Amino acid sequence: MVAIRRGEPRDLPRLMEFDSFSGDRINEIVERRMLVAEVNATVVGYLAWQHGGCIGKDYVNKLVVDDDYRRRGIAQALVHALSTTLTGRIYISSGAANVPALSLINGTGWIAAGQIVGLLPQGEPELFFRRDL
Repeated sequence: MVAIRRGEPRDLPRLMEFDSFSGDRINEIVERRMLVAEVNATVVGYLAWQHGGCIGKDYVNKLVVDDDYRRRGIAQALVHALSTTLTGRIYISSGAANVPALSLINGTGWIAAGQIVGLLPQGEPELFFRRDL
């Protein structure tokens, strides 16, 4: 069973074992902008956001699940838990070639909101989606 809770400083060492983004996640944790997913008391994924990060609205900018725990509904549980933390319109984005991310986004109630070409390497469009909580 997956348990979702706010990220805490004690989670950092485990997060850094599977986090694919550069830097650490201390700011997201301290500012209470992170949810973590646990399986059997082990942190296996996280979701973080920026307040006002996309046209003044909250923006999910990180969603990572440990490779060993993928395809078990962890990312879906994190996305669904957003409604316990955020309200109003929020945004998320993905590169057009990131099929697993787009499958998650399309399967969890997001609506297409546009794209920007030139943010990602080699002209890959960044696709943006919105959701009202």
